[in-house]
Amino acid sequence: MLDIGGWEFLVVAFVLIMVVGPKELPKMLRSFTKLSRQMRRMAREFTDGMNQIAEDAEVAELKQAVNKAKSGDLDELAQAIDPGGTMGDSVREMKDSVSGTGSDEMKEIGELASQAGDRIAADAREDNTPQEDDTPQEDDTPKKADKKKKADKS
Repeated sequence: MLDIGGWEFLVVAFVLIMVVGPKELPKMLRSFTKLSRQMRRMAREFTDGMNQIAEDAEVAELKQAVNKAKSGDLDELAQAIDPGGTMGDSVREMKDSVSGTGSDEMKEIGELASQAGDRIAADAREDNTPQEDDTPQEDDTPKKADKKKKADKS
């Protein structure tokens, strides 16, 4: 802070003792520390007040932007997000390049995907329809009643 070494401190203390005197030195030091505390407190209050004012101004601007966005005015919000408009321009360029050069290829891919989906759906429908061979057959094993009749005969 002040970068005072040991020798400098001794010189300042000697001068203070000579000027103020040993009896008044403690009172003067107390008043000096009290004054420095008051100055620090005032500086802290000032910076806190300035920070509060800045935060209030930012919050007010944010509230205004949100209210405008709610009402449907998104131009100011877009301006706040991208002030130069460079991001919007680059997005438009990319969109134009994709839609211009690859649109035919994208249509072909979409058609192939649609045809493949139709084939898969048709195969799934064919698998779900009951066929003549899938009818349940009667068990060849004798039933309990048949077992009882055979047991009674013997």
